[in-house]
Amino acid sequence: MRIQGYKWLTIMKVTDLLEGRVATWSNLISVLRVLMAPAIAVALYYERITGDIWYCKIAVAVYCVVAVSDFIDGILARLLHQVSRLGQFLDPIADKCVILIVAVTLYYFRQFPLWMIVLILVRDILHIIAGFYLFYAYDIQVRPSVAGKCMVVIMGICGLIFIVNASYTFAGYTLQQISLLLVVLFIILSSISNWRIYSRIYFTGKR
Repeated sequence: MRIQGYKWLTIMKVTDLLEGRVATWSNLISVLRVLMAPAIAVALYYERITGDIWYCKIAVAVYCVVAVSDFIDGILARLLHQVSRLGQFLDPIADKCVILIVAVTLYYFRQFPLWMIVLILVRDILHIIAGFYLFYAYDIQVRPSVAGKCMVVIMGICGLIFIVNASYTFAGYTLQQISLLLVVLFIILSSISNWRIYSRIYFTGKR
C-alpha cells in the first residue's frame, strides 16, 4: 500500500515479516544471542571490582558462544528448512545489537576507542535506513556481501582481543591497534560493496 504523494514509500504490514514459520530454532538463537551479550558486561564488571581473572574467562566463554551462535542459526535454518523472512530480517539486526552492546562494554572496561563505536553506529544506521527503504519500496532484502561477512569476523576477532586484553606487539603496533585498523578497512570495503548494490537497485531496479 502506497502513501499518496510519496510513491517511493511503501508501508510494510507486520504480516509481511510473519509469513511462514516464525517460531524456529534459528530465530530463537538470534534472540538469545542478543540476550546473552549483556552477560559479557556483567562478567567484566565483576572482574574489575574483584580482580578475579575467572570473570574474564567467563566473559570470553560467553563471547565465544555468542559468536558461534551467529553461524549456527543460519546453518540450522538451512538444514531444517526453516529459512523465513523474519529470520532474514532478524539475524542482521541481532548482529548489530550484539556488536553495539559488546563495543560499549569494551569502551567502559577495556579502553575500546569511542571513535570506533561512532564509526560502527554511523555505518549501521545508514545500512539500516537503506535496507528498510529497499524493503519498503522494492520488497527486497539485501543479503550480506562477502566483505560484510568478513567484517563481522574481523570485528569478532577484534572484540576477543580486547576482552583478553592481549599485550602482544608486532612492528611496534599492539594487537588491539592492528585489529582496529583491520576493522576500519573492512568497514570501508563492506560499505562500498553495500552502496554499490543499493545504488544499482535504486537507479536501475535490478537486484
